Order: sequence, then structure tokens, then C-alpha cells
Amino acid sequence: MSHLVAIVHSYYDEDPRVRRAVSAATGAGWKVDVIALQRTDDAPIDVVDGAQVHRLPIQRRQGAGLFSYLVEYARFALAARSALHQIHAASPVSVVHVNSVPDWLIFAATSLRRQAGVPILLDLHEASPEFFKMRFAAHDRPRATRALARLAGGVVAWAERASVRAADWTLVTTPRMLARLKREVPSRASSMSTLLNVPEVKRFRSGAFRTRAWAEGGELRLVYAGALTPTYELDVVIRGLALLRSATPPINATLTIAGRGESEPLLQELAATLGVASAVHFAGRVPMDEVPRLIAESDVALAPTRRDAFTDLTISNKVYEGMAIERVVVASRLATLDDLIPEPAVIRYESGNPASLADAIRRLHENADLRRTTIDAAREVIAGGANWESESAAYLTLLERLSVAGRSKR
Repeated sequence: MSHLVAIVHSYYDEDPRVRRAVSAATGAGWKVDVIALQRTDDAPIDVVDGAQVHRLPIQRRQGAGLFSYLVEYARFALAARSALHQIHAASPVSVVHVNSVPDWLIFAATSLRRQAGVPILLDLHEASPEFFKMRFAAHDRPRATRALARLAGGVVAWAERASVRAADWTLVTTPRMLARLKREVPSRASSMSTLLNVPEVKRFRSGAFRTRAWAEGGELRLVYAGALTPTYELDVVIRGLALLRSATPPINATLTIAGRGESEPLLQELAATLGVASAVHFAGRVPMDEVPRLIAESDVALAPTRRDAFTDLTISNKVYEGMAIERVVVASRLATLDDLIPEPAVIRYESGNPASLADAIRRLHENADLRRTTIDAAREVIAGGANWESESAAYLTLLERLSVAGRSKR
């Protein structure tokens, strides 16, 4: 039996991309082990999605400083390397699937390849150099911090290139990211491909849940499910909500925010200041398996993203999840969104502009034909291949090819 080990610096049950990959592999008959982070109340070893999950006693520190992040990443990489060798000693590994960030987590697996010829698949969930600049080199930070961040940013860019060169194959989430990476590491251009960050239709389908009529009961429900960080401009959403509720005539819009992150206290304060605290519900972390129902019980699925060099290379899986479950999706206009999804299927607003967001929602509220056109177009996009059922076939083919190549080398 082929044996896959997935390494991910996150809490496994909160990472839909890794869970989809693991489920595909176990469904195809692979033995799968996962190495991940451990919350204080998590079991160190568990079976999830048919895979054995090894949780290392390291917690994520969202919103921490640069040094804290580096220490956390290094601790996890060293512990993951040890765990990987122990797993291989008990049952020889066929392929290691390393998920970023950090990109250089791949070096937790290179010693196993040297010793046993095990191929490594590197999965770049983010564009790390752009993410690093956005996260740590902002203009509002002290000058010394910005200087250190610029220096470290060069190291991050070098680490991305080194990681790609060290991989047997590299996956990225968008064609725009793939084009950028091929320019950065042309020698490895033939060993890269895109694996879209799209949902499983079997989980995200409207027929599995009660269908909600638009603004049923006089309440227009908006929902966001994801991280509460500055990247996802929930401040713009709350300001847009306030505009809708104070318009003439007013729209009785409410907002559910499901997730956690360092922005939550500021967002709660903003809602109170704008007088919409009673219309904003902070639901906290919602288990991944409950997200489809949460979206289905809304009218508008929101995918707000602050536009910058980092986010123009990416697309939020919240866009595809809302489309799959046949809810109207309102998202900030990003380059990759325009690349992948035609205008009718997702309603755009201008990033950073609460009035643009409020106007997009108001147009939907007033125009039933627009809502129908949007949902019909989204349905075509999902059926046309923007779903995990389609993407997983390519993933499994890649795993098998890497496994065969590894066996031939050994």
C-alpha cells in the first residue's frame, strides 16, 4: 500500500485544503499520516478522515511579532522532521506532501529523501514574499522594524526559491501565482502546476440544506467565515453594514462573523461605535464541517479581501464555497478573481470602499433577476470544473507518478 505523509503548520481540522487532499488519498486506498499543530485540548494522536494525525505540542500564535513567528516555525520544523523519520521507520513512506507556510518547512523532509529516496511534493498555499511584506513591512510600523522586515523579506524570497528547487514537484493555488513562480525559478518550471483551492461539491451543495428565501422574515443575512485579520477587510464590511441600515429606506441587514483572529476586539469596538453592535454576531470558531450550513442559512456570502500585491496573487476559498452552495457571493475585486471567475458569477465591490460594498448588496436586494443571473452563472463555474471532485483526480495522478518515480530511484 502506498503511504503518504502530509506536514502542515496548522490545526489539521481547520485546514480545508489539506483535509481535502488527505480525504482524496485515503479514498484512493493510500495509507496517510498527518503531522500538524496541537491545541492544548487536542489528543496527540487521533484518526481523522481515515488518516492518523500526529499533533505536535506547538500552538499557533496569530498576530505575534516576527521573531515569535520564526521561533514557532523553527520548533515545528525540527519536531516534524523527527516525527517523519519515526513514521517512516514504522511504515516506509512513498511521498511526503509539505504544505506552506513556511515554504522552508520542506527541509524537514529532505533528509528522508537523501536517506530513502522519498519524493517531496511542496504545496504553496500562499505567496510568501508578498505575504511577508504585507504582514511585517507596513508603513505604519517603526522605521527599525521596517528595515528589519525588508532585510528578512529578502531572505523569505530566497527561501521560497530554494524550497521550490528542493521539491520534486510544486503545487500552487492560482495560475497567476504559477506564472510568477515560473519567472522566479525558471529551472523548475516543468515541475510546477496549479491545484485550485475549490470545495467539495458533495459537502457544499444547496440540496443538503433547507433553502432560505431571500431576506426571509424581513432580515437580510450576511455571513463571513474565516480568519479575523487585517487581510480580510471586515472593518469595511461593518461600515458597509452601517450604511445599509441607515439608508433611506433602511435595509434590515445583519452580519454573522464566524472565525477568530487578532482583529476581533477592534471589529467589536467599531460595530459599537457605528451603532450596529446588535446587528453583528461574532460566532467564534465554527467547525469546518458546520460552515456549509452556516452559508446556506444566509442570503449573501461575503469574501472581503484587502487588495495588495499579495492578495492579487490569490483567491479566497470563501468565494467558491458560497458559489457551490448557491448563495449570492459578494467579493472585493482582485486580479485573480477577475482571471478565474466571470463577472456575473460573483458580484464585485472595490476593496477598501464601504459605499461600494453597500451599493453591491443594495443592487442585489432590489433586483431578483440579478440574483438569479448570479447564481446561475456561479452554478456553471462550479459544474465546469471549479470543484474538488475534478481537481482531486489530478492530485491523485500526481501522487501516483511521484510514488512510482520514488520506487524506481530506490
